[in-house]
Amino acid sequence: MSFQLVSPTSLHDRAKTMIEFEAEYDGKPLICSISRRVLEQLGKRGDGASTEELLKLFEEHRPTIAAMVRKKYEVGVVDFVGKVVVTTADLNRRGVVALT
Repeated sequence: MSFQLVSPTSLHDRAKTMIEFEAEYDGKPLICSISRRVLEQLGKRGDGASTEELLKLFEEHRPTIAAMVRKKYEVGVVDFVGKVVVTTADLNRRGVVALT
């Protein structure tokens, strides 16, 4: 099964708490989001990272983010509209292995 992330080019969340992006799983598009806090924690940054910093952190941690999204999607953990949402709770779960 093929899986890939599409990089966000901007922040799409009006509340500035989540970043929306797309993934593709076996040719099927998935809408996903990741909390700003997850990116800040992955990058060992404090609160309030700039948009540019967050987009850079997304790219730096792409394999880990992809693993979290894929794992959640494969076990059916999606919200009511089918979006995969990555939160800080996902950082604390064991068994997330970066895709290579």
